[in-house]
Amino acid sequence: MSLWFDVDDLIRYFATSARPTGIQRLSFELFRQLSRSASPAGPIMFCRRLASPPYFRRVDFSALEVRVTVQMQAPAAAPALPPPAEQRRTGWLGGHARRLPYRTRRSLQMIIHALRTIKWALVDLAQAATSRRHGLHGVDQFDTGAPVTFTSGDWLVNLGSSWNLPYESAALKALHGQGAHLAVLVCDLIPQLFPEWSTHETLQEFRLWLHQTLPRADMLLAISHNTAADLAHDLTPRCHVLPQIGIFPMGCLSPPNANASPAPARPFVLLVATLEVRKNHALMFRVWQRLLAQYGASAVPDLVFAGKRGWLIDDFLTQMQNAAWLDGKIRFVESPSDSELALLYQQCLFTVYPSLYEGWGLPVTESLSFGKTVAASNRASIPEAGGDFCVYFDPENIAQAEKVIAGLIMQPARVAALEAHIAANFQPPHWAESAAALIKLLTHDAQAAALASQPAIDVAA
Repeated sequence: MSLWFDVDDLIRYFATSARPTGIQRLSFELFRQLSRSASPAGPIMFCRRLASPPYFRRVDFSALEVRVTVQMQAPAAAPALPPPAEQRRTGWLGGHARRLPYRTRRSLQMIIHALRTIKWALVDLAQAATSRRHGLHGVDQFDTGAPVTFTSGDWLVNLGSSWNLPYESAALKALHGQGAHLAVLVCDLIPQLFPEWSTHETLQEFRLWLHQTLPRADMLLAISHNTAADLAHDLTPRCHVLPQIGIFPMGCLSPPNANASPAPARPFVLLVATLEVRKNHALMFRVWQRLLAQYGASAVPDLVFAGKRGWLIDDFLTQMQNAAWLDGKIRFVESPSDSELALLYQQCLFTVYPSLYEGWGLPVTESLSFGKTVAASNRASIPEAGGDFCVYFDPENIAQAEKVIAGLIMQPARVAALEAHIAANFQPPHWAESAAALIKLLTHDAQAAALASQPAIDVAA
């Protein structure tokens, strides 16, 4: 029995992007560990998909790993947004504009807003062009040209965002016709549960994948008990037989070997997340407004957003610019590299994670692995990721969020106690353990044909 891992999503993603999202981080780290692992049932190999027969070709993962690692470790691009100090300089033009009639000022504001949107679009295009120049080109260097021939009992495993390019029906028919089985990773069902947080294109792709691909899988891989429950609840009414659902644990970014990091110029609290509506940066903006009003700028640390710019956030960015990023008390570090992100974790006072819904919450376990506690949302799977090492709040309750975060800022002894608890009791998860658990799931039952009639396997422990 061979385990085949489809890396096509990784190749397509890094052809236009230099920094991974959580899904690409998960798949790449697992692929790295799997390439160094041994399966008791047979070899572990890698492939990518084709639009026509033979549908799959072998990939040299070692070559792919080198190229992806270089991209991920490259220094971050210049910030897409101007520094806060520059955003309040209106000059003589702003002074004249304030003396214009309201309707004229309003029309000018609409033009300025449109120009800002155009600017962000041009920045996106420039970054995409840069990514293409430095991205994964020449797929032939990864694609060995050798077609994949599945044999009875083999597994084809997709650990990426497979809804972006669902498998052709003929490909799945050919796969099952050769006696092989399909396992698909499901990080979350957020587009299905909360369509207001996704683009229209994502919704269409995701629902097609959910209704047509997942019911044809032999095993669904979930990264949390919360996601497994969401899957069972959503698929049960539409599946004659629910596919096997296996849960395996997540790894996280590991701290570097360095003993200490230099002190930051100003103390700060860290929020690591793609800048998008679901991650709830807007709540932290309001919390920091209230903290500054109550305690003053000298007593309140900066808040640092670290991550990629996502979707549906133009209005939020405009609000931040209009507020001058709270006079620089909020900063945005766009697309940090692994080393830059590690330094942010090391230097921060603690982290916050106010997300409205998650399949896991990778930045929570990353923060804990660096010995830093988290003021975290109490929703979905986040408490699974944080355990009793974090303090929690309702991400829709601004007063509660402010109270929890202010309690950490104003009581350093409490932060120190939580850090001592983390140091003494938290066991940082490793991607090697995740890979081993995944292999165990896939090789647990030699009689693969009976999978659908068995209860779900949980190897998260």
